[in-house]
Amino acid sequence: MNKVTANRFRLNLGREVDKVVEEHEILWVTRKRGGDFVVVSADDWRAIEETLFLNRVPGLVESIQRASEESFDEGTRLEDLDG
Repeated sequence: MNKVTANRFRLNLGREVDKVVEEHEILWVTRKRGGDFVVVSADDWRAIEETLFLNRVPGLVESIQRASEESFDEGTRLEDLDG
């Protein structure tokens, strides 16, 4: 995560925003009086929201972690899934 002062952010607004959007970099903007803020692209924010939502589903994260540790030989074949 990159950090800039509010003054630098103001002076280079277009370039800083382009970098956030094009390089998917989160930008932390510091202020002398406190109240720092973060700039993130809309696409990245949607991904963050989705992650937060999925983390609210009980047991889902643990299930994904267990599945990621499972070898392909131990998994269920697509042909064996109902659907």
